[in-house]
Amino acid sequence: MCDICDVRPGTVKCSCGNLYCELHYAKHQAKQKRHYRMGGHIDKIWAWISGATSALAGASLREKGFERDEASKWFGLHVTKKENDRFVRLIETTRFSSLVEESVREHGVRRQFPSIVSFIGETGAGKSTLIRSMISHSQSRQKTPSRRIPPHSSDNSDEGYQDRWDAPMPGAQQGTDALLPTTGEVNLYPDPSTFGTETPHFYADCEGMLGGEPAAAQYQQTWPKAAKRSYLLENKYQKKIDRITAVTTIYPRFMYIFSDVICMVTRNQKTWANSVVQLLEWSQVGSHNTVNQYALPALIVVLNGSTIENEAWLDDENAATNDFFRTIENEIRENIILRKLAQKHGDKSMKEMLLRNFSSVHVHYVPLQGYKKLGGTNIIVTQTDQLANRIRKDAERVQNYRKKTWTLYDANQLQWVFDYAFKHLASGSEEPFDLNQFRQQVSPPVTIDGYFAEFLGRSLYRSPQANFDAVGAVFGSSLFRRALKLDEQGEYSAYINR
Repeated sequence: MCDICDVRPGTVKCSCGNLYCELHYAKHQAKQKRHYRMGGHIDKIWAWISGATSALAGASLREKGFERDEASKWFGLHVTKKENDRFVRLIETTRFSSLVEESVREHGVRRQFPSIVSFIGETGAGKSTLIRSMISHSQSRQKTPSRRIPPHSSDNSDEGYQDRWDAPMPGAQQGTDALLPTTGEVNLYPDPSTFGTETPHFYADCEGMLGGEPAAAQYQQTWPKAAKRSYLLENKYQKKIDRITAVTTIYPRFMYIFSDVICMVTRNQKTWANSVVQLLEWSQVGSHNTVNQYALPALIVVLNGSTIENEAWLDDENAATNDFFRTIENEIRENIILRKLAQKHGDKSMKEMLLRNFSSVHVHYVPLQGYKKLGGTNIIVTQTDQLANRIRKDAERVQNYRKKTWTLYDANQLQWVFDYAFKHLASGSEEPFDLNQFRQQVSPPVTIDGYFAEFLGRSLYRSPQANFDAVGAVFGSSLFRRALKLDEQGEYSAYINR
């Protein structure tokens, strides 16, 4: 019966746990805007996102899911043993190139400029589930037709879910797998709403930091056979590399260079200071080993599945960011590691420290599903949808800056850059990865300013003082000859004014 009138049948179960008749549910929902009707469309979506559907709940079905997800592997470390020798290879599969080819073939886009969004963070923070959620929501924004089936289309059968858009396996809710990280190596997934457009977005799901052998590893043994390129690590580097080292050194260097947006996912706001230390160490692995990276990635710290309740973080998109910086501000003086970093670079605040490695910093809040009044599925779905919106805006801004600095690469050029970067990583070189050297090979200048900049870069490289006079003479002579030519044509004054 209805919990209010106790007369009419309680046909509506509210997210607050009470039963109402239609009349009193309408009145209740008008007062409690965040409450919603259970068992509707949103709950079906969440069941797929969280892995609660029978298609993913059973052990044997999870095994099939991991085997299917193996095709999403992008790159990672692979170790082989022969007698007493140990060979470590960095393997890049055909995943990226296959997705790009499919996107172009199906939608007829002549040239694409992919945007990579990386999800990093501690083991068990929910990175895979977040990506899964955004892929699901992305269907409603999809502007181009596709042969792929949306995750929450009218076909809600468990069997139908197996053929939908590629999405990460969600973390196990029970059993021994619940104690293990889910994703191994780095997987890549397309964003449905941008797939086939000029700027397709791809979500990179990175293995959790310091989480041990992932659950996926026991089911995913054949992915190295799909290698597009294989890089044998140098002998001096071989014995130093294991799974933990790869997650904390090799993967960050690559993802930092090529990501437009980096999402750092954490569950506990009480350890924000530790998260910042971890984040700065992660980003410095990338930033300190890269030069001429003019466009820095945007950073989004995702407080995911937190037990804290703060409605202000839902109503004001900047509230969580402001509270984040207020909470960690004293750490620049109290934390030994952060204090040393600040003194090294002369940073006066935590924001300055983070903006040294990132173009922007934003904190996004996603409550814990089912926890108290903010844990309703509708709120979780709304917050992850807003996260996707934020990612798109930040990615667009970073891409625009890449374009201005001649570091925006199309899909074909990116694959060349990937090869260049993987070779550099496999060499174990302590020299930083120089993006400018590769840019000169794939992106010839298109303006006179560009030619001047390239000439200066090549001429003054390693010997700026010794070559300065000669370079100045060449520049002066060129400008003078140009002025004489324009003067003969009566265009000198226009050239000077320009």
